[in-house]
Amino acid sequence: MKWNFEYGHARIKDFQVNAERDTRSGKVAVKSIDLHGEQLTPTPRFWRSMFQRFGFSESVFRYFDHGEVFQRIAARTPSDTVRFCVENSPEGKRRLLSISNPKRPVITHDEVVDLVDRYEGGDVSYADGMITSTHRPRSGDCTFEIGGDHFKHRFVMETPIDGFSQPRIFLSFLRMVCSNGAIGYSRAFRSDVSLGKDIGHCISRALDSYDNGEGYAALRQRFESAQTSWASLHECNSLYKILCKFERGKSISAENVMLDFHKMTGRLHELYGMANLDALSEKRQRILPAKCRIYDLVNFASEVATHHSSGDANRSLQAFIGTLISDEYDMEGTAVDSTEFADLLLTESSAALN
Repeated sequence: MKWNFEYGHARIKDFQVNAERDTRSGKVAVKSIDLHGEQLTPTPRFWRSMFQRFGFSESVFRYFDHGEVFQRIAARTPSDTVRFCVENSPEGKRRLLSISNPKRPVITHDEVVDLVDRYEGGDVSYADGMITSTHRPRSGDCTFEIGGDHFKHRFVMETPIDGFSQPRIFLSFLRMVCSNGAIGYSRAFRSDVSLGKDIGHCISRALDSYDNGEGYAALRQRFESAQTSWASLHECNSLYKILCKFERGKSISAENVMLDFHKMTGRLHELYGMANLDALSEKRQRILPAKCRIYDLVNFASEVATHHSSGDANRSLQAFIGTLISDEYDMEGTAVDSTEFADLLLTESSAALN
């Protein structure tokens, strides 16, 4: 079996939300949405598309039930029709992916896969309404070296198949020693693909011609700087929380990922003698070093994302990398050759704890 997608049209009144409110916390949990007599599981993407289409946010559900909100929108826009997309997984699960403007062009899963397969690149994968494919830019591999590791230029295209949002391109480096792909998931390294009536033609044109010399140079500079910057406790803790979240949810397949993480960072709880690192303020966390560099964090996150995680975990880890490298590091330039970790630890720990 393979992924299958169904498209249809409906009005807002056709979406009946089945939700339950927790008596203790007061939070509402949506169990399913009844659409044309069928119970479907809504995705986060469905809610984002609903908010964008009708101009409200999730916070409105703090004051009104889902049914009240939907009824009010239906009363104000009784003739407003939307296109919906239902995802059928190979396991037989049916999810409501998103809604979109019926007049907006849409490209199907099979069309995208057939299209991107014509271009040389890496893996093509699908998750949550988005096909992700890796490609070589027009200028070629442009192999280069950073700190003994060899990299090649790549870019990643995300193509929606449910009609919501538009294709986007992100700069990426492929680390050759272990085939890790580090993707710059941030606005600084992103390009949107303008769409016309023929989506396939627009995507094909982007894959044929895309290149970004300045962007790759900026991304390379951030990787080089990552090698000369100690990772802060705050930066390590941010990655730690992502790993914990997805390890509990079984989205990360590596058996010893947390053990390897603690070996890399230097067992921060023991290093600073604290059971709960969050007891330190964010300001202090940003000036306390770990026993690894930013470059180590990037490689660790890209290794787990590329080889040991599913769609949601992969995206979150790559987003962590993109956010990390697009901003100034907490301890930028502190790991120069003349600086020993022990000396830096003593200086920064004394300043932070006194």
